[in-house]
Amino acid sequence: MHLKHTRWALAALLAVGAAAPLGAQRLAMADTTTRPGAAASDERPRGLVSAEELITDRLRRLGIPNPDPAPTRPKSYADSVEWERHRRVATRATGRKIVVSIYDRRLWLVDADGDTLLDARAGVGMGVAYGPKGIGRRDFSTPRGARRVLAKEENPFWNPPDWHYEGLAERVRQFPAGGVPLEDGSRVVRRGKEIGILRDGGEFEVLPREHPLTFDGIMYIPPFGTVNRQIPDVLGKFKLDTGDGILIHGTNDPLAIGFPATHGCIRLADEPLEQLFSLIDVGTPVYIY
Repeated sequence: MHLKHTRWALAALLAVGAAAPLGAQRLAMADTTTRPGAAASDERPRGLVSAEELITDRLRRLGIPNPDPAPTRPKSYADSVEWERHRRVATRATGRKIVVSIYDRRLWLVDADGDTLLDARAGVGMGVAYGPKGIGRRDFSTPRGARRVLAKEENPFWNPPDWHYEGLAERVRQFPAGGVPLEDGSRVVRRGKEIGILRDGGEFEVLPREHPLTFDGIMYIPPFGTVNRQIPDVLGKFKLDTGDGILIHGTNDPLAIGFPATHGCIRLADEPLEQLFSLIDVGTPVYIY
């Protein structure tokens, strides 16, 4: 039996596509350089990396060949028509509402009288990406349209889709209903919300949440409903569920806020997210354009 003691923290970083920390959002070195054709006032320290450059590099590594880290307008006539249609629906809707602009990368909470109660930068979906080792085409766009807040949750866990596990190991399998037999005669089985090792004599040794289910070179995907499927911290302190896997939530990856760099969800910084959480009720309409 081979147990790979890899922390779920690493898996969470892979899930959100986070690059290794480069300072808060940029690096600086002591010497300076002037880019060709740039004015003296446009000088910056050699090695200074902007947030846009970091996001561009990250998106390329996630399989997007020509990423635009700051799209501000539709790129085709058809997209323009769809964008304007959903924008009008959001503008004309009455009552307290959450409005999200994908191109502005902002979220607003608008009261019934039209007053803006909250205006915050938001991370939105990165678009179409391709998984590691050529695994599948994934549409990680934030969908336009009218939704509602279906549930609110504090200190949420992330229950990742199956694609999160693809590429984390050479061989990835679904966890079998009958469990996984081990060389010493014991078996890894599920009991309710827990997964553990069932030994001779009936002793059940629970495997901790952060322990990857990797045995004999195969990573098994934890079943939904088990604590082993739950990853802490990735969603921040609060979560608003709008259905179909599209959440408004916090993040342990603040670089993604203000950019199209998510798997489709809408990410906010801690402070505006806490304000939003306290000001809306389940059932509040959400309009995305």
